Amino acid sequence: MHSARGGWPSGPAPLDVRARRFRRGRWEDLPEVAAREEAVRVLHPGGSADLWAWPHELEDLALGHVLLDCSPCGTAVSRSDRGQGNVLGDRPVPLRAGRVERLDTPEGRHCLRVCLELSSADPAAPATTPRLGATALLARMNDFFAEPGLWDGTGSFHRAGLFHPEKGLVRVAEDIGRHNCLDRLAGFCARQNLEPAAHALFISARITGSLYAKARRAGFALLVSRGAVTGAALTAAMAQDITLVGFCRPAEERLTVFCDSAGRVTA
Repeated sequence: MHSARGGWPSGPAPLDVRARRFRRGRWEDLPEVAAREEAVRVLHPGGSADLWAWPHELEDLALGHVLLDCSPCGTAVSRSDRGQGNVLGDRPVPLRAGRVERLDTPEGRHCLRVCLELSSADPAAPATTPRLGATALLARMNDFFAEPGLWDGTGSFHRAGLFHPEKGLVRVAEDIGRHNCLDRLAGFCARQNLEPAAHALFISARITGSLYAKARRAGFALLVSRGAVTGAALTAAMAQDITLVGFCRPAEERLTVFCDSAGRVTA
């Protein structure tokens, strides 16, 4: 049932538990599963971060989190650093490659050290954000959710995906936390030397102000969600010429373009 890209059996299986369910006026005992969520400590220059995550492929998660949520000196990025006034995430950060080391701890907990690698090369020209028709967006969202994965069986996971017009669905990242999904994609892009701006970002979660800010710091300019778009995200996107698409639901043959001054969603 699950793909080798992100789901079982390549990663940790869920926990088997016994539960009670009340349904239609009756109680019943039944077997249930719970997604594994474990503590992860990320060490980086000047500090550390403590996360809760699905304990699989943590290297991308750790690298992406440091790149998107820590300043170059290693301290946490403050709210004021993430935008000016009411504008969130207005300065995309360079996704530099880094070395990620797993460290042994006495408690056996997950601990990773991230060392960023500075590049002496001249920065490349900004990538061109893809333009996609509404029908194509619906088809790609259908592919995105048709991909087997961790949602199956637990209902606990969010997912995010990179879509390239020529390469198709390049990467699907899943985790219990929606922000973790973007960290995982950012780390993957940095390690593979991919430019996020050249891809459309598909996400299962609502596009909130905080999620928008993280996606913007990663460099995405075309965000497509199955869910809603909040006012904070929309205000920021309108100020930054970013495209927001919500309620992209293939089964209902509909999507809503909330913001697209750049004309990235075509007829």
